[in-house]
Amino acid sequence: MKKLLLGILFIQISVFAGVTGKLVGKITDKRTGEPMAGATITLEGTKLGAVSDYDGNYIIVNIPPRSYTAKVSFIGYETTIVEHVKIIVDQTTQLSIEISSKSLQVDEVVVTAKASMIHKDLTSSISVVSRDQIDALPVINFTELLSLQAGVVGSGSDLHVRGGRSNEVSYMVDGMLVKDPLLGGLATSINKDAIQEMSLLSGTFNAEYGDALSGVVNVVTRDGTDEFTGKLEASTSEFGVEEYKRLHKNNVIGALSGPVLTEKINFFVSGEVNNEGSYLPFGYDKSATVFGKLSSTLIPNLKIVLSNRGSKEHYQNYDHSFKYISDQYLHARRDSWQSTLSFTHTVAKNFYYDLRFSYFNQGYYSGLDKDTSQYISSSDWTYIADAGTGLEFYSKADPQEITDSRTASGDVKLDALWQIGNINEVKFGGYYKKNWLRYFYVYDPKRNYPYMDNYHATPYEASSYVQDKIELPMLVINVGLRFDYMNANVKFRSNPLDTTSAVTVKSRSQISPRIGIAHPISDRTKLHFAYGHFFQNPAFRYLYENHQYDLNVKEPIFGQANLDAERTVAYEVGISHQFSDRIAMDVTAYYKDITGLLGTRYYYPYVDGRYTGYTLYVNEAYANSRGFEVNLTIRPDSYFSGGITYTYSVAKGSASSEEENYPGTQASTQLYYLDFDQTHVFNAYCTFTIPAKEGPKLFGAYMLDNMDISLIFKANTGYPYSPGGRDAGLVIKNSLREPAESTLDAMIGKEIPIVGKLRMRIFAEILNLLNTKNIVHVYSDTGLPDYTEGSYSQEYMRDPSNYGAPRSIRIGTSIKF
Repeated sequence: MKKLLLGILFIQISVFAGVTGKLVGKITDKRTGEPMAGATITLEGTKLGAVSDYDGNYIIVNIPPRSYTAKVSFIGYETTIVEHVKIIVDQTTQLSIEISSKSLQVDEVVVTAKASMIHKDLTSSISVVSRDQIDALPVINFTELLSLQAGVVGSGSDLHVRGGRSNEVSYMVDGMLVKDPLLGGLATSINKDAIQEMSLLSGTFNAEYGDALSGVVNVVTRDGTDEFTGKLEASTSEFGVEEYKRLHKNNVIGALSGPVLTEKINFFVSGEVNNEGSYLPFGYDKSATVFGKLSSTLIPNLKIVLSNRGSKEHYQNYDHSFKYISDQYLHARRDSWQSTLSFTHTVAKNFYYDLRFSYFNQGYYSGLDKDTSQYISSSDWTYIADAGTGLEFYSKADPQEITDSRTASGDVKLDALWQIGNINEVKFGGYYKKNWLRYFYVYDPKRNYPYMDNYHATPYEASSYVQDKIELPMLVINVGLRFDYMNANVKFRSNPLDTTSAVTVKSRSQISPRIGIAHPISDRTKLHFAYGHFFQNPAFRYLYENHQYDLNVKEPIFGQANLDAERTVAYEVGISHQFSDRIAMDVTAYYKDITGLLGTRYYYPYVDGRYTGYTLYVNEAYANSRGFEVNLTIRPDSYFSGGITYTYSVAKGSASSEEENYPGTQASTQLYYLDFDQTHVFNAYCTFTIPAKEGPKLFGAYMLDNMDISLIFKANTGYPYSPGGRDAGLVIKNSLREPAESTLDAMIGKEIPIVGKLRMRIFAEILNLLNTKNIVHVYSDTGLPDYTEGSYSQEYMRDPSNYGAPRSIRIGTSIKF
């Protein structure tokens, strides 16, 4: 029965993530209100369109996300053009159009779409960042945009969604996974100019999405255009003011798009080079990204897309003890490369499928770029003499860790969508992925028995799902079933101390039901409820660690290839209301129950006349989170747009990370506030624009037209920490809080027309505009960022990394056409 079930489920092979949206509506006579059967609606600049049925209804599927101009024509009626029709990934956009009988004076009627801000088909939480927002806000990369969304805490690649660990989030680019299968978490970077739309699905998501417990980030990249367009932008902090010059922030980004010989073949290429210093005594981050896409519609009803992207990053963080020997502190490198070939075949107006092939290769290194024989043993470290303990700043030392990993993944995916009538939208499919993993890690390489981890592995994964979105006038139901399968493809010891206990690991699988319900109370109010079971394989590192079973090292720890998946049961309920044509609010409450999280367990068996202690990774940590989110959106007009998000959350568990209780002999038996718990998070952003030939005049000229000002304000309570020191007494873990933080960022720019479509923009980006001195870390014994108990020197106690970044300014210019 298992083999039969697997065979049925893998007949269709498909993708996790959608990269297109849907447009539906009704065409009626403006005077009589009667439905217009046989009216034609098309999206200008595409071959997408539909003909209304007997009841005037139409449906257009498989639409890439962006704003379109819709055109409606019917014999004997005026042609009606509707501008600014916005399509969003995985969502249904409603657009009903009234058309009028022809008159002698008018041939076309042009109107602006005022689509509802309440998406009636959404049965769970989703945050969408559009191309316009990406351009307007003072952010460098897409992870900064993610940190503005409701339910998200953290920064960079260390993002936590609704109280989950950072590796519980899946990242996808054009529907393809870009997650590090070995170490977990985000494994790539993509410049913001290459992004058309980005969405975050948090908490509960449909059956087509998998391998995530907390959220899914879906990035859809830009397609090529029918006309040549381009952009070149440069910005720098080195403009003469020493306060900002020393930060060495320099960025260059460019993009080019257009047709290749014919409008049926288009290309898009972009690249970015970013070089940043640090406000701390040492540290840097140098990165480069490149992206290219070639799209063809030469074959009728078939779109072929070939895309390639790559990223490289070289960086160094700050460590206070290495303040005077920065060249001897860890340097890290990360690179990733992905090639994707996709075929989208429109079989009929209501049925299409996507076939995708992908190869993803990425690596990570952290060390000193020298042979382990040249490392300085910890017994030979020396310190700079001082007035304190004498054991503060190093004068000669080497970090004792080296990490070197390389992974590759091959994917085959096929996604099918079938619109059955006006009610049922059915998606179905599956997915197969093969991984090639190489990992090398060594700790304290100069000691007699250094801890070393060195292995190769080839696990594989697969999944399948079926999902139906039932769209009734006053009820939308998303119901789906997902199947996940994983095989570690290795032998391991069922007893680490017994050399004869090697067994072949068994495969693991799970069936996950998902259901979501949306109830549109009116055209401006909607309720929704969602429930689902979610499944995520552990990062493969924890399956294979210490696969050579070295017991000579101190505190040996072993992975287990038969580790089970981590699982979440999530619920959410929410209400959405549109107050006006431009203002809407969503309020959502959620609860998550997370079981089988990875932790460690200590064993101390009596073998061959002696006790032997070791630690295993096990599925025994538990966590739960609950809270509510408020999201207020102000739709843009000619002058203003903005939004506010507020999140209240409580995240508790028995372990904040996989190795929190290692080394140690006791596991946590109580639930406490997790290290990344933040009770209150508030974000606000806005953009104010002065259109062309508007604003105040000076000497007869509009000096401030085509000017824009964008602001981002962020505030949050501090992370928890455990009190320490000799007089702490009975310590409750993470019972105290670091101080709250806040920051205000700004972007000011002005566009200057040059000639024709050539435009220049000058701008200034100001981070931490108010120069707020945020405390990001405190000493556990005093609760202060610059004073700890003991006989330490003043310089050593005043660790600058205990404070956030001060104000920084970059000025820049861009050329567009």
